[in-house]
Amino acid sequence: MSALDGGAIAPLRLTERRLLGLGAGFALAVAAGFLVHDAAPGAPAILPAGLAAFCGLAALALALTLDDAALPRLVTAAAAGAGMAGLGAILEPEARLRLISLASAAFGLGLAIWLARTGPKRGRLSWRLAAAFAVALALLSAYAAWLVLVSRDLMIADFMTYRAIAIMVATLARAGNWPLLLGAAVQSITQDYSWGPALAPGLALAATDPTSRAVYTFVVLALYATPAAFALSVLARDLARRAGLRRETRPAMILTLGAAAAFVAFPAAFAVAARGIPDIGGLVLTICALRLADRLARLFALRPGLDALIRPMIWRVALALALTLYAMFAFRRWYAFAAAGILVMLMLEAGALAFRRGPRFRWPDAVAAAALGALALTALLSPVLIDWAPNMSAHDYARIYAAYRKPPGVFLRGLADWVGLIPALAALASVGWLWARSGDRRLIRLTLGSAAIAAALFLRIQTPYIHHLDLIAAALAAPVAASLMLLFARSPRAALLATVALGAITLSPLAVALNPSGLAPIAGLPRAPRADLDELRRLKDWVARAQVHAKVCGLGSSYTFSGQLLGELWQLSPDQGPDWRDAGPAMPDVDTVDGAPGAALKGCGIVIVGDPIQTHLDPDYQQTVIVPSREMLEGRGIGAKFRRTGEVFHLEHGVNAVVFERLRPLDDGDIAALQARWRAAREQLGFGEPRRR
Repeated sequence: MSALDGGAIAPLRLTERRLLGLGAGFALAVAAGFLVHDAAPGAPAILPAGLAAFCGLAALALALTLDDAALPRLVTAAAAGAGMAGLGAILEPEARLRLISLASAAFGLGLAIWLARTGPKRGRLSWRLAAAFAVALALLSAYAAWLVLVSRDLMIADFMTYRAIAIMVATLARAGNWPLLLGAAVQSITQDYSWGPALAPGLALAATDPTSRAVYTFVVLALYATPAAFALSVLARDLARRAGLRRETRPAMILTLGAAAAFVAFPAAFAVAARGIPDIGGLVLTICALRLADRLARLFALRPGLDALIRPMIWRVALALALTLYAMFAFRRWYAFAAAGILVMLMLEAGALAFRRGPRFRWPDAVAAAALGALALTALLSPVLIDWAPNMSAHDYARIYAAYRKPPGVFLRGLADWVGLIPALAALASVGWLWARSGDRRLIRLTLGSAAIAAALFLRIQTPYIHHLDLIAAALAAPVAASLMLLFARSPRAALLATVALGAITLSPLAVALNPSGLAPIAGLPRAPRADLDELRRLKDWVARAQVHAKVCGLGSSYTFSGQLLGELWQLSPDQGPDWRDAGPAMPDVDTVDGAPGAALKGCGIVIVGDPIQTHLDPDYQQTVIVPSREMLEGRGIGAKFRRTGEVFHLEHGVNAVVFERLRPLDDGDIAALQARWRAAREQLGFGEPRRR
């Protein structure tokens, strides 16, 4: 046998260690296939067979490409993985998922510690950068206070989701229930909302006030938004250096300018963080992954020689990239699209390099890096695989989130509000300037290409909301910041004036004047407060009194009125804290996500219904709201067992929240009949019954 080694054909000896590696890899492949077959016995045979083949090929590639000194680690890791998979296969489903989740989390933590200990030593942090970070955090905190107080912002839907999880984390931490907190956190990787982003804010709330929005927001800004601004600045600095920026050009000032430029170029991302969504933190991971991918491609491009030094670096970077890609997925599920974009672009870069180099490409190193990354990602994502395997169709997100697709005109109007044409043109012009000046364009190709792929994949699923634009934030903000850095090297005053001018376009009253034409965004500015806050306070007090005697539920899903809104009204008197136990059963909103209206309605003694019927997505996919709401308002079907109390709450946009009181209990027959009418309504629209998640 032979293997390509740095452009020369070198003999490959099947030593005892290499044979042990092959045996351990075979055992891992068999155990992995057996685990998936046991977890999902009804799944197509191609699923366990495909996973076994995937793991086996990756282990085979490592056994044939690693040197003898590294093979014992492969044998140990493969044997441990096989043992863990075999143990999981004989456990009950719940215990299996708990074990695999804990093992995956422990593996990720151990890998991170190993990479930190064996990686290059970093220099001491500059006090200038530390001061810049502190100033940026203070300014972002002031910005958040201004944004929230002027808007009199009420958190709801996704803006409340992670705050609610943080409050739950704080509650468990204060109660000292650490086993439950740890178990819930590690197993949440299989859910659409993992607990990861809420853990640090939750622990901060546990140490202060569990319901404090100020503490929660400050931690989000300190751990996610401010690091994201400087991560964008680091990426911009790297792009600028490829375009001619000298390393000695006032590094602290350059990074500070870059963070400010990133903020004014795309303030929507920071406004969303200021209002409570921590998603911007995934940008830090995305930029880390971009820089790791760039470094890995540069290592592949090195000429033959110094293999004893270069190969361990390649393996370490490959594992670091795999861990970072997993962290992106774990932080927020949809960052998987950014991870996919980075992987595709890295493969294209490596493929182009291999095509040019031919036999002199570092084939064994590239194969080993791909195999190491693949096995590490498989191990890290094993809880997701085990949890999803029994019903993979329930995670067909293109079907599940079809209701979230909006007409192109609505989407373009949203882009005008979130990005604006002038900042977008500034980003485009900056890309052209950087491209023309750069001798090495790999990083800019990775940045732009991965953002384009991520956007295309996401649009395949749904129309994005404002926080989803973090997927392309690096492509929007980093080129602008890099161009301003290059300008700063020539004329600091001109660069600062350009930054201020861009800020005036995106963050001043000028943005409001330019927005109707789509030229400037308004997402970074405070919104007008709700016009019905007094009526919402009256609704809150009424619900609190009514809940003493009966469960209160809400039918509706718009931002004006929804069942969820009833559970968020506690924010109007935050000192009292939330009591979600009395907020009523959660009513379904989206047919393909939640399924038919169900037995939860039987527990509702009082139902508040939006009139006109309130939806916020494509109504064809919200029959689970429309059908029961219509019956309540018309007094037929389940509505025949309720009566109007005469209490009506007049909300903004002409929406009335009408109160109904139950006369007779709903039984299983009532719910079955309601679900039959729901299915009939969907059939009339040309839909079948959605598969439940």
